[in-house]
Amino acid sequence: MTKVIFACDESGAKGYADKGETYPGEVGVFAGFLILDECVGDSLPKFMEIYNRYKPTKGKHHITDLDNHLKESLRQEVYQTIRDFTLPCFWYAIHVEGLHAYHISTAVIVQKANEILQEVNSEKVSHIKCGSPRTNPASMHIELFCGLYGHLIAFLEERERKEVDIEIRIDQIDNPIVEDFEAIAKKLLSQDPVVHKTTGWNTVTETKVDGEIKVELKLPQHMHIETVIRSLSIKPVGEEDGFVLAADVLANSLNHLFKNRQDVDRYSDLNTPEAVATHPLAKYLDTFNDWGVGDIVGDRLYSHPKAPKI
Repeated sequence: MTKVIFACDESGAKGYADKGETYPGEVGVFAGFLILDECVGDSLPKFMEIYNRYKPTKGKHHITDLDNHLKESLRQEVYQTIRDFTLPCFWYAIHVEGLHAYHISTAVIVQKANEILQEVNSEKVSHIKCGSPRTNPASMHIELFCGLYGHLIAFLEERERKEVDIEIRIDQIDNPIVEDFEAIAKKLLSQDPVVHKTTGWNTVTETKVDGEIKVELKLPQHMHIETVIRSLSIKPVGEEDGFVLAADVLANSLNHLFKNRQDVDRYSDLNTPEAVATHPLAKYLDTFNDWGVGDIVGDRLYSHPKAPKI
């Protein structure tokens, strides 16, 4: 059995999919690093030493609140400590405009499907009236967490960690967001059918009618995940946590990297080793032995409309 602590934080955009980018190539990033439980006793004091050296006299501790010369000093200390303990680092990034474009295209598809359904059923069930379809915009924050957590599970699976207890340390967030994170983490590894419920109104009997659509996915055996998450604890920490400060530094640095890409790369894939090749921790961000065919969600479903054609 393996117990790990995963410290993570976000940077950049974290709004909803119904809003487009505020500048060309805007992204949201979630990033963190993994610490085996047996290494916490050695590594946490080192990160706390860094924390205390840059601790503000009041308020929360974020790298963006520091003067520029202190920001760079803090980054270098965090980078070196990650190197000293050889901590695997992870990130997940999404283009704001890519998520927005996917939201719009999905809404159009749902509307057209509803129009076709209404036309087909107009004679048979014309007395059943349903409301207009709703497409709730996805949360960038949740989509980023889902991608980052998926990378963590893939890393554990690749290294054949069969039974794992995970403690996720994160900056203070509201309880509803914690619950959303827990739900999406559970859903990611579940093979249970997804059930979409709907209601209508029978104008003849003047009663409510219920309906549902069930979607079930059967994966071939070789794609089954063997890693078992025995427990998952998402722990928003207080103001004094060296691990989360270091995760804040990592997320902020990656957002800065993506924000300042050259024009030729501004809309390119975000979740590949090549995308972070110039980062000082590139060696520790290149965590997988095999990156496969690439990220099919953030870099494909949510690709920027101006992304290079492949």
